[in-house]
Amino acid sequence: MILELAALATLLAGTTSPNQPKPNVVIVTARDFSLEIPASIPAGVTTFKLVNKGKLAHHVMIVRLDAGRSAAEALKVVMSVGRAPRPEWMHPVGGPQAVTPGIEGNATLILEPGNYLAFCEVPGPDTTAHYMRGMAKAFTVTGPPRAGTLPAADVALSLTEYDFAFTTPLTRGRHVVAVTNRGSQAHMVVLTRFPPGKGTADFLAWAKNPQGRPGPGTTMGGVTEIPPGATVTFTRNFIPGHYGMICFTPDAKDGKPHFMHGMQKEFEVR
Repeated sequence: MILELAALATLLAGTTSPNQPKPNVVIVTARDFSLEIPASIPAGVTTFKLVNKGKLAHHVMIVRLDAGRSAAEALKVVMSVGRAPRPEWMHPVGGPQAVTPGIEGNATLILEPGNYLAFCEVPGPDTTAHYMRGMAKAFTVTGPPRAGTLPAADVALSLTEYDFAFTTPLTRGRHVVAVTNRGSQAHMVVLTRFPPGKGTADFLAWAKNPQGRPGPGTTMGGVTEIPPGATVTFTRNFIPGHYGMICFTPDAKDGKPHFMHGMQKEFEVR
């Protein structure tokens, strides 16, 4: 327990120093239905900044591919299996989770050299995932691996089977949130701020059948799928209200999305 608390304190305090280089910032522009992302990105600590210029919510799912595998090959797999478990040579590394049009999202992670595929899985205006409409992009991470440190976080969020747990309640204002997958499967976190009278059940009902409508509430980012043991940070200014967290990752055992195993939670920001 003492070691766990010490590790958590280190995560929240961060280990950045004046000599630590700042993350490389990569702008990703989302439209209906395309992603604009640099074809080449240097390895190391990288902040993906998602700018949504579309009329629908979008996110950036990022997967690193094993040597000898191409983005075109990976996209064929995604087109074929959808949200079902994908081959072991496709490694989710996280990215900016869905944001409502006009809102920017971000995610900071450490990129390793290799070939990558970025795509959007959000449904709408029907149940068709956006990558089926051409919303996918390949890029390469170049150069030798670079050591680095993620931004210092003031809030930590743990993902497990099948739960979300903050180290401290979220309060209004700007927070840097460190999202760590402490489970044995990949997980994600979708953050939504709901209008009065709405909640997670309404969001899930919409996701099953959008019918050309925007989702209930304001999608406010989070982190797309990350593997066990990984940590990705994101920064967000939280305004007071009723929020929800949801994981859509399919379960490794039965293929059902994790929210069907209870991985959904509502909370208040005051």
